[in-house]
Amino acid sequence: MGCITKTGLLILNFAIFAAGVAVVALASMIIHKDGSYGDMLSDGVFTLPIIILIAGLIIVIIGFLGCCGAAQENSCMLRTYGFIVAVLLIAEVTLGILLLVYPDKAENYIKKGMTDVFMKYGGEDEALNESIDQFQHDLECCGVSNYTDWNSYSYGTSGNVADSCCREVVENCGFGQALLPAAQAGNFIYTKGCFNAIKEDLQGETIGLCVVLFIMAIVQVMAVTCACGLASKSGSSHYA
Repeated sequence: MGCITKTGLLILNFAIFAAGVAVVALASMIIHKDGSYGDMLSDGVFTLPIIILIAGLIIVIIGFLGCCGAAQENSCMLRTYGFIVAVLLIAEVTLGILLLVYPDKAENYIKKGMTDVFMKYGGEDEALNESIDQFQHDLECCGVSNYTDWNSYSYGTSGNVADSCCREVVENCGFGQALLPAAQAGNFIYTKGCFNAIKEDLQGETIGLCVVLFIMAIVQVMAVTCACGLASKSGSSHYA
């Protein structure tokens, strides 16, 4: 079995380590992009980008431990490493299948988190208000699905949208705009929803992340095979 060598496993784990670093970098870009994506993608501490970032850090650690196990040729460490990578691979494949089978549920989860954030607009949290204003202004969007969503937010129950939805921002420019037809409101405010605006703005990062994860899955399969083979070889050598 030609691939079952210390050098081969070290190379594979370096690839896993590099892929983990790439995932961390991409997740960090999403978190810091426009300074407000972390707040918008979900409500609470464990936002979607944060989860991706944590997963990337775990991959980095696993790659590092795999390199150590291969260098020491410790059969117990290698088998444990192989088991952890196999579990991680199964989890990744399962999550990927679920996202493909239930894309609407994934989108609804993100939209619900965004809606929870928008519902708090106009309250005492000035930092959140400014974050939403900056977010809408920069992406030229209004509301989660579209501008009429503001009719269901506490701030917009009188048909108002945030002034940051306006094409030309002046005080009270958003008053009554949520009640107007799209063709008429579009002359004064942005009518596109912020969820679709995020999807468009992050398209490049999303594609890059998918490519990295696909390559990493292939590398993980090879790493598990090599780790188990090297562990058996090391174990046989130990008892020889």
